Amino acid sequence: MRGFVIAFGLLCCVASAYADGGRLRMHAPAGPFTVTLFTTPDPLRADEADFSVALERAATGELVDDARITLVLTPVAEGGRGRIELPATHQAATSAFMQAADVKLPHGGDWTVTVVVREGRESGECSTALEVLPASPLGGQIFWEIMLVPFALLFFAVHQRLKIRQRRRFQSGVS
Repeated sequence: MRGFVIAFGLLCCVASAYADGGRLRMHAPAGPFTVTLFTTPDPLRADEADFSVALERAATGELVDDARITLVLTPVAEGGRGRIELPATHQAATSAFMQAADVKLPHGGDWTVTVVVREGRESGECSTALEVLPASPLGGQIFWEIMLVPFALLFFAVHQRLKIRQRRRFQSGVS
């Protein structure tokens, strides 16, 4: 029982882990570069999202870490209105060879994300379509963080009940 409680407690406390930036959304040429785009969470929802970009030279496959990367997110249904443009940085990335940007997607629907890359005189861009779901009815990550307290109380109550039952058995066996 103790092992189950410890394992369950650890599972409740662990945040979602994404290898090197999340779900692969695009791997495409952009001028002299190859752009690889990852997003989290999966699926994308109208809420906080992370867009991570890995950049390579198309000819050699060598990683490029000093280019300026700009992400342009455009809602398809609004005809370009509501466009979001933000720079990707190493500081926001989870991996040293990537650049990332955090964005709050205001609503669900079909979006186009364009990655614009500039390094010195070289530049390129590529785009892909994304489906963004409406905001989670459960409130996203905060719901699970709030539910941790009732689960902890429930496990404490079960533990106390088992402890009392074990004490009664021990006392009845001794008499």
